Amino acid sequence: MADLGRQLHEYLAQSKAATGTGPSAVPAPPTAGGSQEEAEDRGGLRAWLGALNPFPPGTPPGAAVWPWAGEEDPWLLGLSRWQRLAGSGLCVLLAALCFGLAALCVPLLLLRARKFALLWSLGSLCALGAAALLRGPARLLREPGRGSLLYLGALFGTLYAALALRSTALTALGAAAQL
Repeated sequence: MADLGRQLHEYLAQSKAATGTGPSAVPAPPTAGGSQEEAEDRGGLRAWLGALNPFPPGTPPGAAVWPWAGEEDPWLLGLSRWQRLAGSGLCVLLAALCFGLAALCVPLLLLRARKFALLWSLGSLCALGAAALLRGPARLLREPGRGSLLYLGALFGTLYAALALRSTALTALGAAAQL
């Protein structure tokens, strides 16, 4: 209980010193664990993130941490972070355009099933391209699961049925397999 009272007293002293309303308006002395900056860092954003913390231990405050900063993708040699971000943003915009156009075909789904499935599949392909640019295609394909392989097979089967075979029945079957 005495420890709790001491911690409360230190906290109040720090807040008075920070606002300049205390009797001496001098910054509080650093805690026993390290400097004042380290004490604030422990209670700041990094502590609140917990398991979702993107900052590896020992990262200096203010350092930019990217999910792909540590490794280069062998399939995307020569692309900077900003080029990958720009390409990913373009792919997301194209995916949104394809999904929006596919949504316009929904009322005429029985008449335009092939067009809907083609636009939906192209939107999915653009969204996958955006993810591949951000994380790297080699990293995405390193350990594919059974579900992702089935989805990619249905996606490319739908595109093949819509573009090469021009079969509405097979295209609808492929679109149903995607869902």
